[in-house]
Amino acid sequence: MSKLPTAVTDQYDEAKPVKHSRSWLRSVPFNILIACGVSFTAPGMWDALGGLGAGGAAVPYAVSAANALVYGLFAIVCVAAGAVNNRIGLKYGLALGAIGYPLYGAGLYTNSTGTNTWFLLFGSAICGISAGFFWAAEAAIIIGYPSPGDRAFYLAVWQTAKAAGPIVGGAINLGLNANRKTAGSVSTSTYIVFIVIMCLGLPLALCLTPADKIWRKDGSRITTNLASSWSNEFKAVGKLFLTRRIILLLPAFFISYFYNGFVSTWLTDYFTVRSRAFSSFFTNFAGIFSSFLLAALLDNQKIHIKTRARVAFVSIITVLLGTWIWACILQAQIFSASTSGSSAPPFDWFQGGFAKSYALVFFWQFGGQAFQQFLYWLIGQYTSDLSSLSHHTGILRGVEALGQTVAWAMQSRGGVASHWVSIGVNFGGTVACIVPTWIVLNDLVSGVGTGVGTRSECHAVE
Repeated sequence: MSKLPTAVTDQYDEAKPVKHSRSWLRSVPFNILIACGVSFTAPGMWDALGGLGAGGAAVPYAVSAANALVYGLFAIVCVAAGAVNNRIGLKYGLALGAIGYPLYGAGLYTNSTGTNTWFLLFGSAICGISAGFFWAAEAAIIIGYPSPGDRAFYLAVWQTAKAAGPIVGGAINLGLNANRKTAGSVSTSTYIVFIVIMCLGLPLALCLTPADKIWRKDGSRITTNLASSWSNEFKAVGKLFLTRRIILLLPAFFISYFYNGFVSTWLTDYFTVRSRAFSSFFTNFAGIFSSFLLAALLDNQKIHIKTRARVAFVSIITVLLGTWIWACILQAQIFSASTSGSSAPPFDWFQGGFAKSYALVFFWQFGGQAFQQFLYWLIGQYTSDLSSLSHHTGILRGVEALGQTVAWAMQSRGGVASHWVSIGVNFGGTVACIVPTWIVLNDLVSGVGTGVGTRSECHAVE
């Protein structure tokens, strides 16, 4: 390891083959498996609870306020977490990030048994802080550990692992709540199972191999450029935040996961408990399906990179805009039924208007997860350096969390008017990100992210 007198203190030549211990425990697949395992136990179980609608609660608005607190702290921490994780190591950043999720689950449990709101807010606050470290670390691992030519594939594997958590959790939900035909909260035993699984994230994270000991199948080494001090790390994040490319991508970062808050409230207001349990199980297959479809396109080196990016982006935006138009139609039908004196939903599974309403939830997940994966892939085209990737992913997740803070805050107040506002903001935000993101796509350089070009080719034109 060379020592440089400049701001860069640790630098490895990614193109230069090096000799490592070829232990499978230090291989890329094993360490991606570790990261995916932590994702399964921590945010995977989080998503499973969210798939029930408002964390399984009978009244969604207190939980929506708690989630707004989670994402508010997440947004603040995550932008800086990339710099912090570079100093303490991604292994410990990932472990630190896994601590808060069981506390959030415990907060939901106490709230469901005795409306203990203070502990729900406390668990949400701790989860929000730790999640900032988690997502900045995990995203950098998933993009930075594999060779550039394998990134789209491992992103799809990661998306599958993220979806597998809610699928397993959804199966648990479905088994425990299948006979509950009414609206309301899920059984308390559901939370106990989730909390136990969430606690496994911390020990799993400690099994991660540090980047400088990872070996790749092509013999190359992970490039790591660390700033010489804490202050220089934070300055690097600040400079990156003000670059033309990041500024143009901010609208897409902000709106990419904005839909999640509305989906949770939609499920709680309009679906029975067992329908929500079914959704928490089955909906995540939509994300798996879209992630591998997208990976097949983005990894196809026979197609020019700009064409791949444009086709993927247009397809995703078309799906998302279609869901919001669909949501307007369904919301109008529900509102019309309620004002005419007819009883409003909840929808029970495979009865009444369940199919057309649930299909909307399915395609929200299909398009939303594809958008997430596309943005990770896109920022992975601009650098192969692990430290820089940590900065990029911290900004991406931080701004995305800011969007979710606003989304969940909007859902903390009930009523049909709130639904209409959420639909409008989601539709408008999606439209607003199209032009600036398209400009960034036009800057992509042929060969970027394929692993076949030189290191200088791993940067798009600013």
